Amino acid sequence: MGRFLKRIVILLLVPVLLLTAVYFVTDPYKTLRPFSLTYFDSTNRDYLSSELYIHNSEEREYDSFIFGSSRGCGINTYHWLKYLPEGSKQFLFQAWSETITGIDQKISYIDEHQGNLKNAIVLIDIPGSFSRNQLSTRALSIKDPRFSHQPRWVHQAILFFDFLQKPSQWIRAVKEWVRPHRPYVGFDVVSNDWKKSNRDLELSCPPEKDSLGNLSRIAKAAFFKDYVNNAEAALPGSKDLIDEALLPVLNHIHDVFQRQETDYRIVITPGYCYQYPPISSRDLGILQSIFGEKNVFDFSGRLDITSDYYGFSDANHFGLNIGWRMIEEIYNPGKSSSLN
Repeated sequence: MGRFLKRIVILLLVPVLLLTAVYFVTDPYKTLRPFSLTYFDSTNRDYLSSELYIHNSEEREYDSFIFGSSRGCGINTYHWLKYLPEGSKQFLFQAWSETITGIDQKISYIDEHQGNLKNAIVLIDIPGSFSRNQLSTRALSIKDPRFSHQPRWVHQAILFFDFLQKPSQWIRAVKEWVRPHRPYVGFDVVSNDWKKSNRDLELSCPPEKDSLGNLSRIAKAAFFKDYVNNAEAALPGSKDLIDEALLPVLNHIHDVFQRQETDYRIVITPGYCYQYPPISSRDLGILQSIFGEKNVFDFSGRLDITSDYYGFSDANHFGLNIGWRMIEEIYNPGKSSSLN
């Protein structure tokens, strides 16, 4: 019986030990060793954005930041530059499934390390920024321990156990380790924009493209039909999301901006309106009370841009043409007829 149990234990330990070796050799989340910017990818967006900022901050001396979630992929920071003082240096401080707490951590880090916050845009998703778990334990959205003050060993343990549960990550990690010379070209390693090509689109609004590939407009309508059908019945009403625990976080962001004399905008981002309700009037009022009504811009709910599926790659993510119009609107209020 003892020999049988010993064999069972060995059979269970072998795959775990093998996966442990794979994890430490391949470094799937790019958190164990310094990584080359040549291979900058989207595995762990929060950590890699933080690493890029820390890597570049001394040389670049960033002073203008856009904070937000994956919806920030629809923002072109090079277009934003034309509204900033000459010589401004911009950075998209982005994390997948970003929360208002995560944004506050990044703002606090910059402030505490004598960084400049001359200009800022805070992107707020409804409901995600307020309703997501503020301390994620998912590999794709876990907060950088240098910003969250979580013990590094806890951060690493969370990543490791997440890795053990995802066979797709095992395969990807081994493939990337075997073929290490395949650069990932999606990110601009200066501004952290989602696409390197974004810098070429700052002077004119990007054309309305079908971001699902070569699908026709009719095919894309079919893709979104589940959201449109019975939309009014399916959509929940606007919920109040800002609770007592989040008020100090919002007030702290405001206090840092005030102390640094930041020129800032608080932007409630658009989601496809047949899937995402607008921000509640109570929560909008709280944001306006804290940050000032003139600094809060609401693009949630039923607007021209949010009801046109052609501007979205999916219900949650708007394209560059919408992001371009948002930048135009928040710096030239009332001049963009497409945001009504």
